[in-house]
Amino acid sequence: MKQSVRSLLTVATTTLVGTSSIRNVAADEYTHRYKAGDKVDLWVNKVGPYANPQEAYEYYILPYCAPDTIHHPDTEGGGQFNKLKSHSIGERLGGHALRHSGHDLVYPSDTTIGETGVLETCTTKPLDDAQAKLFTTAANDQWFYQMYVDDLPVWGMVGEMLPDLDAAKAEHFGSDLSHLEEAVARHEAMGGALKPYVYTKRTLQVSYNKERIIKVDLTSDPASLSEVKPGAVFKFELDIQWTKTSEEFHSRFDRYLDHAFFKHQIHWFSIFNSFMMVLFLMGLVALILLRTLRKDYARYALSHGRRDVEMASGGADDDDDAEDDVDENGKPLLDDGARAASHGMTGVEDSGWKQVHGDVFRAPRFLPLLAAILGTGWQLVTLVMGVVLFAVAGPLHGEVHEERGEVLHAILVFYSLSSIVAGYASGSYFKLYFATTPAGRAKGGAGDGSGTSQWQLTMALTVVLLPTVLGVVLSFLNFIALVYGTIYYIPFLVMLKLFFLWIFVSVPLCILGTLIGRHTKLG
Repeated sequence: MKQSVRSLLTVATTTLVGTSSIRNVAADEYTHRYKAGDKVDLWVNKVGPYANPQEAYEYYILPYCAPDTIHHPDTEGGGQFNKLKSHSIGERLGGHALRHSGHDLVYPSDTTIGETGVLETCTTKPLDDAQAKLFTTAANDQWFYQMYVDDLPVWGMVGEMLPDLDAAKAEHFGSDLSHLEEAVARHEAMGGALKPYVYTKRTLQVSYNKERIIKVDLTSDPASLSEVKPGAVFKFELDIQWTKTSEEFHSRFDRYLDHAFFKHQIHWFSIFNSFMMVLFLMGLVALILLRTLRKDYARYALSHGRRDVEMASGGADDDDDAEDDVDENGKPLLDDGARAASHGMTGVEDSGWKQVHGDVFRAPRFLPLLAAILGTGWQLVTLVMGVVLFAVAGPLHGEVHEERGEVLHAILVFYSLSSIVAGYASGSYFKLYFATTPAGRAKGGAGDGSGTSQWQLTMALTVVLLPTVLGVVLSFLNFIALVYGTIYYIPFLVMLKLFFLWIFVSVPLCILGTLIGRHTKLG
């Protein structure tokens, strides 16, 4: 059921945003099912400072070497090494740029006993000054890298800033550097300088259950730390180990969630109790307002009605009128001053909301702009509610945190579909107040087709207001990302797809909503 709903949602979303593409990789990566002997892709995503995750670069900006496998660039065809994975719009907007690592992962047999491991190595050429500077910067700024195996992310540190490790190993700290922190603390206390080191051996442990990959862990061996300096030659090793597990596939992403937050159960009774309390208070306030308005309307109607009767009959019995000037509780509708004013056939003095009714129901100065802003606000409200409901319905189509860019994909879909809400809200609001403008009063309101230029202006502002603001901000940020060479930039092809999505889906729906709001009878 979940797979079918997810497939239908993926097909509909892909069709809407025009991101369909031919997958040139094995289908197992998308079904998350493998057989013995199947290739499992290890993707590298990004590197960047641990303290600033928004500053990220492509993995191979660092002078890592290609593994000695069939994917090595020196082999015929070069294999899949460093080839960019096909991405959806949501993945590209999320700053993902996955490239093939070149490592060979082969899914083990279910009958394998114990652990199976493969050690893949590669040796770099002597580092030049620029390459040594890159590794030094990565170690000094505590850069981390990110990899993906079957959509499961793993992270590791590039290197460390440490004292002379040869001297530390010569002391009682041991060759395994298990007491490295003590050595670093002593070195810093003595005021010694730190040197850049890079991890050269990593262990990738993949846990599987039958035909599913359940868990991926990556560890770096402290004993493999090698000093970075021009002319140094590094031998990088990746130890790939496969381990059986009894954990289930549906819970494999639980370890990535914030357990301090998700361990608390939702108290639905308290939420329902608070909701009912809010409804009760809102009803109480509404009741008070209705009673006040009802009394005001009755008072004004009584005053004007009595004036009309007295003008027609030439007078009336004050005692009988006094008996009628009460509400259902026997309280007088008019005070002494208002009753005297009504007997003298003068207007009742305005009070309360009546004093500002002329300002409340008067058209604003920039009616088309205000209508467009109101429509955009309703569109954003609809967008947020749609995305929240989509996330809440995760058990039906798959949890949103299990797929890269799925939330951004949903935002694009709901933004496009909610354009009709923006058009309707702006159109109906403009129709409501256009009749109170001088042009509307002169031409009999907007219902007869007058004020065409104002309608067109309202429609155009509703269509371009939010996209223009977002386009300017994103263009500025995109320019900065391109200048600094980070992966958080939007490629031109993605921008073109977004433009087509807006022009062929969002704009027609917004125009349709505006026309519906214009011709809807209000009141």
